[in-house]
Amino acid sequence: MRRMRLLLATTLAAGILVPLIGLAAGPKTITGTVISFNGNQIIIFTTSAAKYSVDTGSAQLSRKNGAAMLLTEILVGDKIEAIGTLWNDNSISAASVRDLSLYAHTGTYTGKITTINTPDSSFVINSKTYGNQAIHTDSFTSYTKNGSSATFKDLILGMTASVKGVWDRNKADIAATAVNGIYRLIDIYFTGNLSVKNGPSFTVIGNGNVIYGVDVSSATLQSKNGKPMSLADFYIGDSVRVWGKHLSGSVAIVGTQIKDSSITK
Repeated sequence: MRRMRLLLATTLAAGILVPLIGLAAGPKTITGTVISFNGNQIIIFTTSAAKYSVDTGSAQLSRKNGAAMLLTEILVGDKIEAIGTLWNDNSISAASVRDLSLYAHTGTYTGKITTINTPDSSFVINSKTYGNQAIHTDSFTSYTKNGSSATFKDLILGMTASVKGVWDRNKADIAATAVNGIYRLIDIYFTGNLSVKNGPSFTVIGNGNVIYGVDVSSATLQSKNGKPMSLADFYIGDSVRVWGKHLSGSVAIVGTQIKDSSITK
C-alpha cells in the first residue's frame, strides 16, 4: 500500500495522469466473436470464454482483406481481430480492428430470372444449388445476351442468367460484375379466346384461365380454313389457335401462326 501511494504521488508530481489500473506492456492482439455493441465499443467473447470491450474510437477499421469498412458493417456474430492496448479490466484501446468474417468472395452463379426490379437495376435468379439469389447491378456491370452485347433492359423473365459477381456474407446477395442472359425459345401451341387487342398484340385466355400475351407482328394470320386474314378481321371473344415460341414457363409468346376458329372464309 505504501509503495502504491508513493507511485501515485510521484505520478501526480510529474504532472502526468494515468489510470489506476495497470497497463500491459506493448500492443496486444485479441480475437473474438462480437456479442454486442455499446456506442463505439464492441463487446467480444474469445474461445477461452474471456470477455473484452474493444474501444474503436481511434481504430482503423478494415475487412479481412484489408479494405476499409465502417463500424456499422460489423454484425453480432462476426469474428474480429483487435490490436491495441490491453488494460487490466479487459478493455482494449484499439489501434486497428479487422473483421475476419467480412471479405469479398467471387463466383459465377446460374439460374432462371424470376423477378426483375427495374427502378434499382436488380433481379432475382432461382438457382438449383443456392435457391433465390438477389442480383444487384450498377453502371459498371457488363451484359451479354446469347453472346452478343446487351443491357439491363434485355433481361426477360424466364431467361437463364449466368452471373459473375461478388458477395460478402452469403450467396443470397450478389453484386454483379457481368451478366450473360441465355435466351432460348421453345415451341408452344394452345387454344383460347381473344380477350384484348392492342395493336400487334393479343391477350388470349387459354385452358385453365392462363392469360397469354401474344406478339402477332410477325405471325401468319389465317381463318379456320387457312385463308389469309388481317388484324382487323379478329374480334374480341373469337376462338383462336396459337402457334409460337416462348421461354420455358413464360406466358409471353412470340406468335408464328394464329388461326381464328370463329371465322370461316
